[in-house]
Amino acid sequence: MDPEFAKRDARAVEDPIAAVFDLAESVDRQTPKIRRMLRYVRVFVSLWLLLDFFLIIVSAAISGGRPGETLFLFLPIVGLLLAMRYAAQPSTRLALFIVVVVFGVFQVLLIGGLVFLGAVLVSLFILGFVILELMRDLRSFFDYFALRHRVISAVRAADPVVHVPQGKDAAARILAHLAATSPDVRAMMALPGAVAAPAILTGRSGLAYSLDAYVRSEPTQLTRIVGIGHPGFAVFVKAFDRAPTAADLQSVKAAVEDVSLATRIPPARILAVWRAHGDESVAADAYAFLNSEAARVTIRGSTYACSLELAREGDDGTYDFIPVVVDAHGSIRPGTPARSG
Repeated sequence: MDPEFAKRDARAVEDPIAAVFDLAESVDRQTPKIRRMLRYVRVFVSLWLLLDFFLIIVSAAISGGRPGETLFLFLPIVGLLLAMRYAAQPSTRLALFIVVVVFGVFQVLLIGGLVFLGAVLVSLFILGFVILELMRDLRSFFDYFALRHRVISAVRAADPVVHVPQGKDAAARILAHLAATSPDVRAMMALPGAVAAPAILTGRSGLAYSLDAYVRSEPTQLTRIVGIGHPGFAVFVKAFDRAPTAADLQSVKAAVEDVSLATRIPPARILAVWRAHGDESVAADAYAFLNSEAARVTIRGSTYACSLELAREGDDGTYDFIPVVVDAHGSIRPGTPARSG
């Protein structure tokens, strides 16, 4: 716990909004320590699983059991435990866990005379896998929290007025804005063939989609082969001559998902751009769509979620973004990785 909070009464609140930000800052300062703790727990549990594996085999060998069959049962048990990680529905995970328990009971019976010891060791083996999965979820949460905190802090510190740069059309202007705010986009736009404006892209379904601009960074060759390394990123821009409707935004979302699955490059920014006149704004359902929906694609086992962002050009020469999407530290990155389901 932060020393500044150690002697406070957690129930006492003076300014709720300021207290929320102070609490977030305190948690963020503790995040590195929590990550180290999670790493130590994962290493400890992994070593215990390896030791437990040998203890189960040795117990079956010295107690007159069947060590060969006991060893063979590890295959379905471990396979089902790993399958639970990727099951989308809780009912499916529960069914897989029940099957794991059934195989575990058979494994205990095959150990031989040391039934009680076998039951303890097999139970701890299954529990260890469950703990590793919980640690994985907890680590994902803290990664999300740390990124979210950096983004919110960047929004608070940023200039609320964003001026529209010069450009021949809305797509060119928003790309100029991205290049000015993101070194990664600026570097990619300098490479031959990285920018297409306009662009006709084909999705995995075979449908062709018309976009006003498309910028992409290819994944590394190692990423393409084994899924390790930088996955690349893509920026999609669609310009409208009127306020886009919820149906328009849904069409953009579907196009981005289809194209991303075809290219196997996750989306990093999805921008719908339009020039407003006066107090013209989007409809309520379109506003709700922007703040609640995101393009989701699964590439090489990772699911990426990327929000759609509406860039409204006002008559005063400034942008109004719904929602505000910030690339932490000025580096663009694919949409937030998340587990399926």
